[in-house]
Amino acid sequence: MKEYRFAEGYKPRLPNGEYEAQCIRYDNKFVLGKTKKLFLHFKIIEQGEHNGKVIFMAFNMRYDDKIKQGSKYFKTWCMVNHWNLPSRNAKLSPRLFSNKIYKVKTRTVKPEHNKKQMPEPFWYSVVDEIVEVVAG
Repeated sequence: MKEYRFAEGYKPRLPNGEYEAQCIRYDNKFVLGKTKKLFLHFKIIEQGEHNGKVIFMAFNMRYDDKIKQGSKYFKTWCMVNHWNLPSRNAKLSPRLFSNKIYKVKTRTVKPEHNKKQMPEPFWYSVVDEIVEVVAG
């Protein structure tokens, strides 16, 4: 019988709070085969036990790749762009986020299975919001 291996590392868990982090990459994925999401990956860069840990921020994206003005991605993109609105037909590329240093706010995700909260070892941290651009 064939054996299977765990394909990825565990998602890190940090205490909820604010951290300095650098956006190191981004990617698009379909989650559960149907929801299109954009992920920004942030590396914690402040000294301490969480230095070097990588956590992500997720944005729901439309299938037609159009960004609505009220979306979380639009608002975050404008904030990182010094609150400058994009021109009408501009492409709101996630490259704007790359290699900048941010103050980010984290939150703990507590997944469920069969409508019941999973035990604490399954909890992980995500970036809830970008508070400010520190450098870049």
